[in-house]
Amino acid sequence: MIKQEISTEESIARILSTPLGSRVMNPEYGSRLFELIDKTADDEWVLLASDFTYEAIEKNEPRVAIQRVKISTGANASIDIVYLENDLQKSVSVALSEVSNATA
Repeated sequence: MIKQEISTEESIARILSTPLGSRVMNPEYGSRLFELIDKTADDEWVLLASDFTYEAIEKNEPRVAIQRVKISTGANASIDIVYLENDLQKSVSVALSEVSNATA
């Protein structure tokens, strides 16, 4: 069977929407963003969300070097990530609803 590599954008979305420790065969895969569900989105929350995003991507996606993470709160809350892949600057946006709607 040939293993097909998923896109970096899809990989980042999967990492952020997978609760850390939920994969039996790979418990270090995923993010801690689930710890923030149902908490008030204040300055501390934004800082933690940013830290959890950096931590998860740096640990699980070796193809990228993160340059910036921006957390947007409100009705269209999202995590916007700017990164380098093969010396090209790229970006991806992950809706926080994708993270909170994924099964833990």
